[in-house]
Amino acid sequence: MSDKIQVKIYESAVDPARIPGRAPTVLLLGPLHAGTQGFATNLSEEGYQVVLVDNTPASASLTALRRRPATGDDKYVSDNDLRETDGWCVAVNLVKLIDVHVSGGWNKYTALIALDVELQDADVVRSLHVETSHRGGLSAVISYGSHLTRNQVLEAVERVGDYPLLSHLAESETDLVDALVQAAKKGDIPQDSLPFHPELDAFKASLGPVKAKPVSVFTYTSIGKDEDASVWGCAFPFSHHSKDFAFPHDSSIGDAHRSAAAMSYSRTVALLKSTMGPRFPLEQLWDQHTYFEFATRDAAKTMSTMVAQPYVNHVACLTGGAGFTQLARFYQHHFTSVSPPDTALVPISRTIGADRIIDEMVFSCTHTTMIDYFLPGVPPTGRKLRIPMVGIVNLRGDKLAYESLYWDQSNALVQLGLLDPVKSSTDPKVRLPIAGDEVAQKILHPYGVPSNELMPNWPESESKGVPGISANGTSSDAESG
Repeated sequence: MSDKIQVKIYESAVDPARIPGRAPTVLLLGPLHAGTQGFATNLSEEGYQVVLVDNTPASASLTALRRRPATGDDKYVSDNDLRETDGWCVAVNLVKLIDVHVSGGWNKYTALIALDVELQDADVVRSLHVETSHRGGLSAVISYGSHLTRNQVLEAVERVGDYPLLSHLAESETDLVDALVQAAKKGDIPQDSLPFHPELDAFKASLGPVKAKPVSVFTYTSIGKDEDASVWGCAFPFSHHSKDFAFPHDSSIGDAHRSAAAMSYSRTVALLKSTMGPRFPLEQLWDQHTYFEFATRDAAKTMSTMVAQPYVNHVACLTGGAGFTQLARFYQHHFTSVSPPDTALVPISRTIGADRIIDEMVFSCTHTTMIDYFLPGVPPTGRKLRIPMVGIVNLRGDKLAYESLYWDQSNALVQLGLLDPVKSSTDPKVRLPIAGDEVAQKILHPYGVPSNELMPNWPESESKGVPGISANGTSSDAESG
């Protein structure tokens, strides 16, 4: 049986010494192609043992998964109703496969990620949990797309209780989304389980310790109802194996697919980490990285904090690098050795998510060196610089995967005297809406620096009212209530 089931196992790429015990397992059920293999590679770098099982429609692997287990496999029996379904057969064969091919067998921390499960296999999730309940069951279930009927989805959502369910759907699944909205309006599922909808406006706070939501549904725009979830869910450049993207030559893959893949991946990882771990101290890992960047200025140690094939993108001037070799060269010769001696970062705010950190900060220095990574090709001017920046830092497991740094390059050039709001304009009637050090001042003192000074027509609206807002600045609705 198992020799026809196509399976690939990806062991955790995180140093075992950093995980106290067996790494959690992710059972990834989907077609075996470049996208799902990239997905599995990424998850292994997060710290998971990944078992990728091929369920390509009409394949020999799926046929073998649906094959009814031998009579002697009664040790897997615990629900007679499920025994008659293909989903139960798939579940039992998956458990047997894991027990045979995975060291340690079924893991007490196991999550299922299912990519477009077919209609006849709808009972695989419930069957897996029932048949492994005495061994830990399922820690979480994550589904991408849906080939199930509206009633099957609603039944699955209403049955959830022993494990949290996260569902990624195309927004074009309007019938299914509408059914979920109606269920939420009736109180069958919590309203905060669904994305924003105009009919769901009962926003309420929760009290006490944070608990995992039993159900979470997210929808993704511009994804077709019948599009393959194993494609749009894996269309992001997950790892170096993909060389740009998992589907680089497929012209049907667009920005909407890559957006859906990126958003859904972070949401998936958030649930996996909250239910099974591993959870690493992201702030300390990021601060260690910047310590090597700016304090010790050690390129090798900086690279030691990153995954095998990371990337860095300084958005304003396209500096950085993609891949270990290029990025190591960048850090050694164009970053750590060229920062001015008085370079400093003043933190303004920090947002920490499940797999990333967003830092708002002010970068300052005296422009006494050729700062390749920041002002490529610009000779030292000796001028002071203060630049607001935002860094988006993604961590995969215990290492940095990528970093995108944003700043306003015109703001820097104004402070260096290389760009002028009036003289640099090609139209003498137009003053460029750019500014110098007051940009940093506004970040540091938001109420102390005037707003809209670059907006010539701002004074014209001073005497104009705003519908629904009273003259004293309160909402008319609030006053009437």
